[in-house]
Amino acid sequence: MNVWKIERSTKQYAPSFNKAVDLVARERKYLATVEGFSLESSLNYVTFMEEHDYPQYFAISDEDVVVGWCDITPKSIPEFRHVGVLGIGIIAPFRNQGIGRALLETTLQHAKKKSGVERVELLVFASNQRAIELYKKCGFEYEGEKRKVRKIDGRYENEIL
Repeated sequence: MNVWKIERSTKQYAPSFNKAVDLVARERKYLATVEGFSLESSLNYVTFMEEHDYPQYFAISDEDVVVGWCDITPKSIPEFRHVGVLGIGIIAPFRNQGIGRALLETTLQHAKKKSGVERVELLVFASNQRAIELYKKCGFEYEGEKRKVRKIDGRYENEIL
């Protein structure tokens, strides 16, 4: 079992966060993208979340690197700002250790207390049953399904809302 802790995101971890997103994306299973974003984009995102006190947390290993993340980004249109969009990921060697649940619960608590977010939405590929079970345990409800939203390696994926 790996050693880890949950911490509020800070700019110092942006490069490590950037690498973690890229690692999960390249698995081609869990994220909408199949590769990470630019380092500049990741730094801008972490800075934005920090400056607005929006909920973003990292799971940090004992080697001081990001091994997982969870964030809730409020929608930008004023009439929809009470709605936040959830993003979460954990690099493969750190899965099945309770990190996802710890990140999700911490991030949801922050959203309820400080961000003005009243509703949290997420999309998850129907094939990601572990994540779907975690979301159910944390109070998320099934609202529908989008069919054939992604085609990767010749296979279609449905998304659960």
